[in-house]
Amino acid sequence: MKDSGCLARAALRTDLHLACVQGPDVGVVVAPGTVGRAGDMPLSCASVARTHAVFTTREGRAFLDARPDSPPFRLRTRARWWRSARTAREMIPGARLRLGDDVFEVRARPMRLAWPGVERRGRGSLTVSSLLRGAPLVSVVVMLGFMGWRLRAAASAPRLWIGIASLVAAVACVTAIILCWRARRRRRGWDGATLSLVLAGLPDCGPSPRSVRASVWPGRATSPRQRVLLSTSSDEPGRSALGIAGLHATQCALWCAGQIAAQVGGARVWWNSASPVLLGHAGVDIHVSAGESCPHCAQGAADDRPTVHIGYASSIARLPSWCAQVCVTDDLPVAPQWWWTVTRADARDALPSRVGWDPDHARGSSGVLSVRIGMSQSGPIELDLVSDGPHALVAGCTGSGKSEALIGWLASIAHCYSPDKVRFVLIDYKGGSTFARLQALPHTHALLTDLDPGATTRALEGIAAELQRREEQLRARGFPDLATWERAHEGDPSSVPEAPARLIVAIDEFRFLAQAHPSSMEVLLRLAAQGRSLGLHLIAATQRPSGAVSAQMRANMDIRLSLRCVSAADSTDILGDARAASLPRVPGRAVLDGVGVIQLAYMDNVAEVVSRCARSWPHGGTAPLWAPELPETLTWDEVDAANGYATALTHQYPSTTPTHAGALTLGLVEGIEEHSPFVWDGGSIQIQASAHEADLASRWALALATRIASRCGYPLHVIGDGDAAGCASFLACDDLSTIDLLEGICEHGPAVLAITDAAALRASLTQALSAPQADSLWAALLGGARRAGVIIVAAYPGRFTASSATMGAFSTRLVRARDADEALHAGISPADLRTLGPGQALLARPGERTLLACIPRTACDLGAHLGHERNSWRIPSPATVSALVRNTDAPALIGPTYDAPTWDHPLPWIIIGRQEDASILTALHAYLGWAETPTISDVIPQGSWTRIARWDGHRVLAMNPTNNVIRALIQQCHASPLSVLARRWSPSCGLICEGDTLTTVQLTVGSVNT
Repeated sequence: MKDSGCLARAALRTDLHLACVQGPDVGVVVAPGTVGRAGDMPLSCASVARTHAVFTTREGRAFLDARPDSPPFRLRTRARWWRSARTAREMIPGARLRLGDDVFEVRARPMRLAWPGVERRGRGSLTVSSLLRGAPLVSVVVMLGFMGWRLRAAASAPRLWIGIASLVAAVACVTAIILCWRARRRRRGWDGATLSLVLAGLPDCGPSPRSVRASVWPGRATSPRQRVLLSTSSDEPGRSALGIAGLHATQCALWCAGQIAAQVGGARVWWNSASPVLLGHAGVDIHVSAGESCPHCAQGAADDRPTVHIGYASSIARLPSWCAQVCVTDDLPVAPQWWWTVTRADARDALPSRVGWDPDHARGSSGVLSVRIGMSQSGPIELDLVSDGPHALVAGCTGSGKSEALIGWLASIAHCYSPDKVRFVLIDYKGGSTFARLQALPHTHALLTDLDPGATTRALEGIAAELQRREEQLRARGFPDLATWERAHEGDPSSVPEAPARLIVAIDEFRFLAQAHPSSMEVLLRLAAQGRSLGLHLIAATQRPSGAVSAQMRANMDIRLSLRCVSAADSTDILGDARAASLPRVPGRAVLDGVGVIQLAYMDNVAEVVSRCARSWPHGGTAPLWAPELPETLTWDEVDAANGYATALTHQYPSTTPTHAGALTLGLVEGIEEHSPFVWDGGSIQIQASAHEADLASRWALALATRIASRCGYPLHVIGDGDAAGCASFLACDDLSTIDLLEGICEHGPAVLAITDAAALRASLTQALSAPQADSLWAALLGGARRAGVIIVAAYPGRFTASSATMGAFSTRLVRARDADEALHAGISPADLRTLGPGQALLARPGERTLLACIPRTACDLGAHLGHERNSWRIPSPATVSALVRNTDAPALIGPTYDAPTWDHPLPWIIIGRQEDASILTALHAYLGWAETPTISDVIPQGSWTRIARWDGHRVLAMNPTNNVIRALIQQCHASPLSVLARRWSPSCGLICEGDTLTTVQLTVGSVNT
């Protein structure tokens, strides 16, 4: 919108418009476009939606379509009753509809924009011109009388006279009705909507009259004879000042000012503001005031324009004494926001385009945190968050200077007051670009950005804890609020300790914060409600406050500062009117609610002010509001040292708090007042990280697994790339022996299983086995681990989405989510995201909130805590197997653990394969010390695998078995390892079956077949 225009001017650029004739927005005109509280012409009716309907015109017809998410409107039919509708088609001028509590009438653009003046009082009054227009009617009446006189001589019947008299009476009644209808219709056209169009059509420039002579309706327009004459002529003394008393005296006074401007061609109006507004051009001056002395006369004294004064008050007793004429009315001719739809800012104001910040005069003359923020036409403007606040709402579009104004305000407060008096918490949801220059201030406790949303949540919790602590301090000292404490300390500093510093929470782009942290809105509402008594002040800055600042929060924000806004709806949201939408494009030009248009001070060298504050008040002189940031890296020695002291917030996080002296800590968890130990809950741990952090996830898995194994005395089995010295088993992900380890570990618990790359392990299992068999093996491991006392520490690099098998298997998750997409896939709210250091991760546990934790990345020394005395079961690696095959004395090694044979007694044998395999049996008997020769009951060729059956009391040997032999043996055995399906067979290895058990056999170097 151009600076020279007003909102009502849009209705003159179309053939049809909507005029509000009844309701909270009476007098407002709406041009085609969006209709609602956030429309092109903002409405104030609470029952109207923000975007209620769309109003369009086409070929002299009006159309209205309700939005899908808004309630329907009501349309008045020709029968004068109302019906609900969502679409109104082809409404002609005169049609009426109801949106919420507002009643609108479809009107055509007037052919002539005029308002009844003093001389032309309107067609509803008895004037010479109206008598001349009624001359034909008089002649008709005279002719009828003459005809009756002539017929009197011709007819003597009384019926004739009765008929004539009835005809004359009927004509007189019809004439009176027509005249009354025309007068009423004319008066109905003299309303606020019509005046809006007249004022919008006034020229932007023109001459000033020598005097003012105008007639105005104090309330709703009725008969022209009810108007009040205002005149600045010396011939008519006592008529230049009008006083209006009533319930809506303010709106009536502005309604009268608009009527004066419409009659004289334009006016400059001073009302409730240090800067005037224009109705058309500045033809005359109109001062609207409720004070005993007019505050605007001194500002307009330099002009020669005639001046009219209008006073207003709720009752006659409160009217200013200078009111020469007094009117009492309770009418509401126009809505409160009507005034800002017909006025525009005066581009030729006396404000400079730039006001420099002066460090010598930055401090206010009075107040706790008072500083000079800018200049108005009446002089410097001072603002105090304590006395004027306690909270402030700042709005402005891009390029209006909002960020610079916010930085200048905060830097000015820091320049004038020490960190003992005020502290800052800066929340910048534009990536930190706005408040980065203030981070070095000793007053700044924290700078929070949208890059680390979890830190914002923690800060809000820290502020809440600080307010709770202040409540306890005030209660203990018997003070009702912080201001009383401050006054008591000033009066007796020796006996009353110094009060805590006031806390300013400044938020840039408050809308983005509300969208990213919807759950934190309750915290902000509570902070805003408690701020006045506890010394907390909130400054919320945003481009569009609509929808972001709730009504409850807006009620606590007494300071409302609006720089230039793009639309009238944005200005209305913060100021209640459209003044900020018509501000000139001057950076720093703003409207301060209750003051008017001001020019904010500009601080051109913020870095110098920050450095001066840092020299005056060095860092470290004030106590922190909450615990410092969690360290980015830790060692196990530091973890053990941190576990030696209790934290102040242990009751808030029961699962991360030691419950006894022997609790095993795995790191540190971030807290508000102090950081608490990360206590292991006894369950399995899952580590989720992106693919490029696979090495970090692997190191964490080994570090945590060795920590648990060394402290609990459990054997450690490792599957992956990293090795831990002293572990019972160490296998690569693609080793086939991992199948035996995963199958057998639940039968040999308790133990610790470390998997450095679960995704690679699953892929290897699927390649070695079929996909269903691999999934079944993995599900059986996760499902039986907890019952068997097996602790799994598994790293999942490159995978954040939890599978059905892992749900419930891991009681603790360490998540290295970097963005919202990864967080959502991991089941974590994006609001809990943090900027993670090298050793930090998000700690997620079922039923608990997500916390930031720091975990060491180095493996512990297992030392003597291997658990081999109690549990010596292990699966050797391929390198270990090769060494055993070369160095063992036994002719063969049995099972996945590659142990020497330990059978108690001999049994008959069945050989599947060749007769020469009998030499293996002879070697086994000799190793076991059995003197008798092996008994061979049968030798079945591998091609005759169909003869394989169950032989009780026998041992079966099958060297280098074929797939058919393997399947036949598996069918006869209830316990068979899955690894036999994936193993590569050779003449030096085979299967041994005894009863229901099927296991492998590996010949050694000293055996006959090797």
